[in-house]
Amino acid sequence: MKDLVLRCLACNAGIVSSYPLETLKVSQQTNKDVKMMAGIQAPIIFSSFTNGLRFHIYSLFKRYSVIFAIILAGSVSGILEFPYQSTKLKLQVNTTLVPGGQSIIFFKELIGTFIHFSIFNFLTSQNSSDLQISLYGALSAVIGMTIVYPYDTIFVNYKINNIQPIQTLKQKKIWKGYIFNLLRTFVGYSVTMFLQSKIW
Repeated sequence: MKDLVLRCLACNAGIVSSYPLETLKVSQQTNKDVKMMAGIQAPIIFSSFTNGLRFHIYSLFKRYSVIFAIILAGSVSGILEFPYQSTKLKLQVNTTLVPGGQSIIFFKELIGTFIHFSIFNFLTSQNSSDLQISLYGALSAVIGMTIVYPYDTIFVNYKINNIQPIQTLKQKKIWKGYIFNLLRTFVGYSVTMFLQSKIW
């Protein structure tokens, strides 16, 4: 239980340190003026738990099977992240959202977690320094985020404008806000992975 709480706190540190970049991303995706810290209560309350749990599940089960641990962690995250993502977006743009979109978040989290944790596991070893862990954690998170970023734009476009995924893909605007998310991911996961390494 203590480890889970520490993992949640580590995730909170990453969230707070990079959150202004999150709202800049949403502002570009939606063409709305989003206040710098709008909606931060959602990730502090919910995402710290869901992300902390994701790391905790991976840590508990990787001794038996790394692949199983990653898939389980990603699946649980995919289920739990949907209400958080919806609440955060609603607070950021201050508007009523379209119901649905669970499958978008599920596959985003599952695929993103698989890529992130697989690359991180490949790059690191017991002899990795704190700096290497922080750098590899950020790099692996950025690669995972980049591959699943279209899911993010599809979700935002669907929830706010009721635009179906195929239409978002046809509009060729799936990379709007990407640079801010890249910076957010690098900064946030540099902090988070460094702190997580102190718990593993």
